[in-house]
This record gives sequence, structure tokens and C-alpha cells, in this order.
Amino acid sequence: MTWKRNDVNYKYIKIYRDILLISGVFLFIFDQHVLFVIIIFLLCFVLIQLLYFQKVGSGLTFVNEKKRVRLMKGTTSHFELTFKNKGMPIWNGTITIAFHDSVAPVRANNILSSGFFEVNVPFSIGYNKTVTIQVPIVGSRRGLSRFRGIDINIPHPLTEGSIILNYQPYILMDAMVYPTIYPIKEEFLPTRLKPGELELNSSLFVDPFFPIGTREYEQGDQFNHIHWKASARTQQLQTKIFTKVTNVSVLFLVNLADGYRMVHDFEEKIEWLASNVEACYKANVPFGFGLNIRASGKRPFVFVPLGSGDVHRLNALELLSILSVSNITIPFENMIKYIDSHEEIPVSVRVFSHNMEKYHSILTPWEQKAIVTYLTEQEEGDYVK
Repeated sequence: MTWKRNDVNYKYIKIYRDILLISGVFLFIFDQHVLFVIIIFLLCFVLIQLLYFQKVGSGLTFVNEKKRVRLMKGTTSHFELTFKNKGMPIWNGTITIAFHDSVAPVRANNILSSGFFEVNVPFSIGYNKTVTIQVPIVGSRRGLSRFRGIDINIPHPLTEGSIILNYQPYILMDAMVYPTIYPIKEEFLPTRLKPGELELNSSLFVDPFFPIGTREYEQGDQFNHIHWKASARTQQLQTKIFTKVTNVSVLFLVNLADGYRMVHDFEEKIEWLASNVEACYKANVPFGFGLNIRASGKRPFVFVPLGSGDVHRLNALELLSILSVSNITIPFENMIKYIDSHEEIPVSVRVFSHNMEKYHSILTPWEQKAIVTYLTEQEEGDYVK
């Protein structure tokens, strides 16, 4: 069942019907024709109301499509609710929607209760019509805002009483507020010791899939690097010149556990990580990160492997948006040991944690194969706006 119906004052209308019916019978018996006609008119009026209450809402459909509204804190957008009606028309109705307070309605006179905003919107729809309602919202804090429910209050257009329709299926629409992102001043330095995708003339490695020209053949050149068309055109052997590339990638490791509880600067560290993710995306630098928050799956903690591009950035920001201080943490050293034995260490590793001396001995071997940067709470001011 799509809609759950709740009747308000419906039983009183039935009482009115019974009283009018009995009165009409007595007036007919005692030949009170004028009063009988009046009673019959009122009885028809009540019967029409009962029929309307029984049929209204039966043909109403909510277009429940999967849609996500993405916002930053302080930016505005809107929820878009579409309804189709194949049944009785609805006049002067009211829609009440409730959603999590990660986003707030633009109007200030709405109700906030138990972490959910309730918004009332006027609603009318005719027979065989489609109506779209837009509810303006603003991002209030990082998180995912889901709908708790949709209720439609349908009053009778002529007398007292109403029908409340409660939407039963799970509502697929939601809104996501990303962490606050601020500019990052740090540069991501490449290494000449590993092949990669970044163009660098002083690199020792080339990309065999991107030739940029030709030169005369020299002794020692590989046979499969000869450009045969250019050789035929110049009547001399020509060797392909390839783009020189190097590796630039960074892995962020953030400690969010303070003993058995979450760190006090949880939001600041999430914003710092989100800002670095955005900086890597704009510089086209492959990035990944690990957070010592327990997760199910291949790895026992939150981990995003190295990657780049729009999809990788979007997945990373959405993951950071749904993390909460109520998540369960694991020891930071356990995450470091797991990454050391199961993952490839990239060119650069940035570790953000308190009590850094506790983990320095575990990370010291990494300094032989990567550029390891240690960030503590005292240095946090350089990165947090």
C-alpha cells in the first residue's frame, strides 16, 4: 500500500448521516414535506462528503525517483516533489515533509523537532494533472539529509473533517552537504624514481602510448620504437620520441581516535582532508586516504585507494560527508600496519595525528620509499582556515 489513510472527524459525519436519515423517515411519515426536502438535501450533502472521503487520494501518486541534492554549507538548492493524480481532485490541501537537519528550509518559521525539520506546503491538484512542488533548502552542516516522511492533509471542501495520507514506501530522494573546503597552499612534489602520468622533462621514464615526435635513429634504439612512415618519407630511419613522465601521488592518513573516543577536532580534520582532496583534484594529482574508522568490506577501516578524476573526487567527498562522531574507531597503528603489508605506498604520505611520537617508529621505514610529512595539532593552523 502506497498511502496509509487516517480519517479525522469521519465518525462524526457518519453520526450526522444517521441522524438525518432517521429524521427524514419520521418527517416522511408525518407528511412534513418542506422539512423532509430540507433534510434530504442535507443528507445528500453528507453522502457526497462521505463519498469524497472514500475516494480522494486513491489515484494520487508520488514520483519517487532516486535523486540526490548536493550542497556546500551555506549554499542553497531545493527539493523537487512531483505528484500525479488520476483520482478525485484535491483542494486546499497541505503537504508536510520532514527531513534531517543537515539541510534547513529557507523559511525561518518551520518546526525543528528531534533533529528533523517539518515544512508545510500548500497543495492542490486536479483530476489527471501533474504538480511539482519545490521546497527551498540551505546547507546547514556536513551530513546526509534523508526524508522521514511525507503527509498530505486533505480537508473536505464544504464541511469539517479531513483525510491524512501518509506515504509508506522509503523515499529515495535525499540531500548531501559536503565538508567545508578552503584553499590549500601546499605543493605536491613529483619523484623522478617512479613512472607515472605527470609530464616532466627531467624524468627517466617515458610513456610509450604518447609519442610527441621523431628523431634520427641512433645505435641502441629499440626496434619497436622505429617510426616506419616517417622513415619512408625521409628515406632515413626515424625513432619515436615519447613524452617523459613521472609519478606524483599522495596518501593521507588521519587519526580520528583519542583512546576509545573520537577526537575533539573531528570536524576540523574532516575539512582539512576534504580541502586536500579538492586541491589534488584541481592539480590532477592521484590521491587516496585512510581513516581509522571501522568499516565493513575488504579493509577493516575507511580507505579510498589512489585514483584521480571526477568520479574519484565525488566518491571521496561523499564518503567524508556521511562520517559521524558516533562511528567506531580502531587503533591508528593497526591501520598503518595493515596499509604497510597490503597496500602500495605512493610517492608522498601525509600523516595527521596527535601524539605523533607514538607512531613515528612505525612510520620510519616508510621514509626510505616515500616522502612522509607529519602534521600535528600544533601545525593544524597552517591548514585550517
